[in-house]
Amino acid sequence: MSYLLTSEAMSDTPPSIGSATNVRWFLESLVDGGKQLRRLPIHPLPFKIGRRPGLGLALPSESVSKEHAEIYQQGEDLRLRDLHSTNGTFVNRDRVSDAQIRQGDIIHFADFEFRLGQQTIEEVGMGEESGPEPSTVSLGNQPLPHLFMRGTRELEELLRDGSVVPVFQPIVLLPAGAVAGYEVLGRGKHPGLPSDPIELFRIAASMGMEAQLSRLFRKNAVETLGSRSGLPPLFLNTHPSELSQPGLLESLTELQKVAPNLRLILEIHESALADTAGIADLLKDLTRLGIGLAYDDFGAGQARLLELAEVPPHYLKFDKRFVHGIDQAPPSKRRLLTSLVTLSRDLLVQTVAEGIETPEEAEVCSRVGFTHAQGYHFGKPIGLEQI
Repeated sequence: MSYLLTSEAMSDTPPSIGSATNVRWFLESLVDGGKQLRRLPIHPLPFKIGRRPGLGLALPSESVSKEHAEIYQQGEDLRLRDLHSTNGTFVNRDRVSDAQIRQGDIIHFADFEFRLGQQTIEEVGMGEESGPEPSTVSLGNQPLPHLFMRGTRELEELLRDGSVVPVFQPIVLLPAGAVAGYEVLGRGKHPGLPSDPIELFRIAASMGMEAQLSRLFRKNAVETLGSRSGLPPLFLNTHPSELSQPGLLESLTELQKVAPNLRLILEIHESALADTAGIADLLKDLTRLGIGLAYDDFGAGQARLLELAEVPPHYLKFDKRFVHGIDQAPPSKRRLLTSLVTLSRDLLVQTVAEGIETPEEAEVCSRVGFTHAQGYHFGKPIGLEQI
């Protein structure tokens, strides 16, 4: 199954829609099994969609009517009109006859799914335009009715307005339990989005904006603490995508300017150790900035012992699967955990047991040799006023 663009729609310089808004609009679709995002310029207006060849967007499927729908301009608004199709036109899962459409809206023509995107003329001038599209793009054998996530427009508003709030989960010393640091976690505050960061990152992933969201969480937390002094170290999370994109070190440098009194530890997922040379360079840069390094979720996937020995961090956070029920675990599991903690100690690495929920788990982890612990037994995430 494929869709076709007319030669007129193939131009790589689509005109702007609405002189006041100074933007160009696209229908975005997921192709190659959802792995690749393609942009289809919406022009000229009105832009018709249907099964009939020669339309702005031809979808050769029996589920699509010959002339299914059209996109047109009314004043400064972009609108979508259903042309009495058999299987319907939908905006954000709601069937419509005529409706205004906005950036981030998810549009269905029968069982074909698109997302409405926009690009400013300035962005095009900076070379961010996707370029001309091929005349035929395969959608595979299955329709893609629900690959796009809702909330992309709202997430852009969240990123623009900084609508997040930090919470802090204590990291304690073993065996005493004194607070030795806080892991910084974020929550969303946008009324149209979930507060759960996992859900927010899912939406961000559909837009390729995981790094922006991750940096916002860190920036918000550090700015919230401001010039406070005397705090234990703050453990700041990263998204894996940040390690392959520019800007991470620059963002950390800015944080230090905002709050020079804070001691910062950067957490990266242990899977990043696959690039030993890259992590070694990162550690050098962090050391120059006076920022510590922690490997998170150690043992969640492949326990990279050789890489750990080559580039030891300041802290090693053991995945909660090591800890959960350790007081009831067979002796072999405790011996394995003891060996890993001992190896870390020999490398001068401080070890953190994550996910401790009971006094019994805490007691075993202390005997095993962990220097630090984290989990609901020691404290749930708290607000700024409680630290």
